[in-house]
Amino acid sequence: MSSVPDRAGLLRETLIFDWSQWNPEVAWRSAPTILLALGVGIALGSPRAGLVAAAGAFTTGMGSLQTIRGSRLIPMLLAAVGMSVSTFGGMTLGHQSLWFVLVAGVWSAAYALLTAMRGGTSWVALQWTTWFLVAGAFRTTPGGALARCSLILAGGLFQTLVTAVVLRLQSRGQPKDEMETQELAGVWSVRNLLSCMRMETPVCLFSLRIALVVMAATEFYRHTNSLSGYWVPMTALLVVRADPIQTLTRGVMRVGGTALGAWVAGLIAAYLHPSPVVLAALIVFFAWWAFSVLQVNYALFTLALTAYIVFLLSLSGLPPATVVHRRAAYTLLGGAFGLLAYFDVFRKTSFWIRAEREEQEKKLAA
Repeated sequence: MSSVPDRAGLLRETLIFDWSQWNPEVAWRSAPTILLALGVGIALGSPRAGLVAAAGAFTTGMGSLQTIRGSRLIPMLLAAVGMSVSTFGGMTLGHQSLWFVLVAGVWSAAYALLTAMRGGTSWVALQWTTWFLVAGAFRTTPGGALARCSLILAGGLFQTLVTAVVLRLQSRGQPKDEMETQELAGVWSVRNLLSCMRMETPVCLFSLRIALVVMAATEFYRHTNSLSGYWVPMTALLVVRADPIQTLTRGVMRVGGTALGAWVAGLIAAYLHPSPVVLAALIVFFAWWAFSVLQVNYALFTLALTAYIVFLLSLSGLPPATVVHRRAAYTLLGGAFGLLAYFDVFRKTSFWIRAEREEQEKKLAA
């Protein structure tokens, strides 16, 4: 099969903005919870606690765009609980521990295996792995880790509650047969996952590849002196896909969106010198846009996400310029690690994946 469609897909995904997928609805129901968490933290004189709870609410809010067994609340609940558990493990181990590297590999492999399932299961696993990698930068005692996990869980659960109320008001009259179809899809996906648990299958090979790449990036992070180094394995985890063209697309959009987002946030910080209250407003503003444009264009989403993160970390006391430079540099490094997945040692895997895709297309054509 010619690679022209893949190249066309690369160009389309990178340059086209599908505004029909703009979704302000999820932003309006999720951003207020972030504002509340930040406001309470600032009012109580503990903006760091507020930003931790807001971060938990932000990621959990993204879960409302996923479904598991026909429910948008299940991914949110699983994400909130899983992020808290992963954070506890990451903060307890610390990124300088060899066990941290090994667990990162196992978590990444589990996420890759779950991509064989329909629905938001793999998205949930991705959040668990991401938060584990981030938490490794903040090694502390079990008591300190428990306090941070409690804030993450509180933000996530409150976001879930707010979303449940809104969805309840909007879901009256939903067809019952649609829900039953989604339930059956969930059963099928479990069987599909079990059938893929063989070493020669593409999904198993993909899980091995992503585990090795993330472990290599985490090992690099382990030997850096910068706590912001977690962006290296995190970016590698986010950009690697089961196909080299998809990985290149994701990497270009991630690095490009991050660079633009860092530039925008840097300009705003340089001219405004924002106070904590202004920082909170900027965080909510860019969180709103990140929710809204997630499905419009990945680079645009990454731009908004980067600005959101820059101002979120600035609220904890880090200089915005420092956050901007580190975010851009480590994201570029993480993208480079992601491309390692398609060096010669892994090339055969991508051939198998493409061969299976061609076989599936032949069956559909027949």
